[in-house]
Amino acid sequence: MFTTPLRAAALCALAAISLSSCFGIIDKDRRKIAMLNGKAITRGDFNKVLRDMSPETRPNIRTKGDVRSALQNYLDKEVRKKNAEDLVAASRISIPRQMAEVILRVNKPEMFFKIENPEEYHMTEQDLKYMEEEREIRIDEMLKELEAEEGVLYRIDQAIKEQTISVSDDEFQKEFDLRKTDLNHTERIAFSGVLVPGDSQEARAASAEVTRKLRTGTAMQDLVNEYASVKAEIIEAELEKDPGKAKFAPFWQQASGAQVNDVVGPIFIQGWTKATQDAKGSMSQREYPAGMLALKITNRTDESPKTLEESKPQLQRGILYGKVMDQLRTENGVQIFEENLDDPGMFDQRQ
Repeated sequence: MFTTPLRAAALCALAAISLSSCFGIIDKDRRKIAMLNGKAITRGDFNKVLRDMSPETRPNIRTKGDVRSALQNYLDKEVRKKNAEDLVAASRISIPRQMAEVILRVNKPEMFFKIENPEEYHMTEQDLKYMEEEREIRIDEMLKELEAEEGVLYRIDQAIKEQTISVSDDEFQKEFDLRKTDLNHTERIAFSGVLVPGDSQEARAASAEVTRKLRTGTAMQDLVNEYASVKAEIIEAELEKDPGKAKFAPFWQQASGAQVNDVVGPIFIQGWTKATQDAKGSMSQREYPAGMLALKITNRTDESPKTLEESKPQLQRGILYGKVMDQLRTENGVQIFEENLDDPGMFDQRQ
């Protein structure tokens, strides 16, 4: 049997081993894997970020490269968000909340279903309130996403105007070789439509009726005359599909792929403008009122491949996007410590 001194020594050794193991686990979670705005991000911090993500947005991490990519995406999202917050506070960018709602309606229509008889589904007032609160939260999240993207595009436009960054021929060629299968003349659509100002139930109902009558062949001018009391007006335009122009996103979500003479709508529009020229030849922009648009396609052009020269404006935007993101990372002190990234086993995918 162990003597008392030997027993005490054995217990101390065992305790030391256990304590060392515990500290090893703690140290692993505390190990710094990145820096952002002077603040260290540890493995434990990033693990929590992943756990807090919804299942549909949480990345599938299988390799160390996946860990690196997920961490970079998180850091980029944070710097884009801060950039947008600064620009919104300075009134440099502005995205209408209604636009975020419209896009969410298209992407998640189930969130806007009206439940006529909730008692049939054993739903309480509290359940309905929760659904409404969840919908408002998702609209706010969509708004933040739109602002983050618009913020980077604003920085790109400013850099082009101020000529603070440029793209070399080698950069153009390299980017073209990587992306040429996806570089096409984008879809273009010309249309005539009737705009009913406003987003009230009455405006939506009126626009739905205009859409129905357009499908039956009613002339647009007759519809404008019929709805003169709500200041309906005719819009004629040709749009080129550009994912960077968020204000046209609701239009393309409904009109993309539509053929000549197809009737599309109603579509909520906001922030659309029209170039006008006065008697002296001076050009100005007239902003259309926000409202519901019902339209008829008058012409369209399908996608077709682009040459390198034709692709340069599009390539420039992508290259400059990367350079502006590099600037934002530098401004926000972004660093990733590759040597401290662990194997995927550090993240419990079941959480």
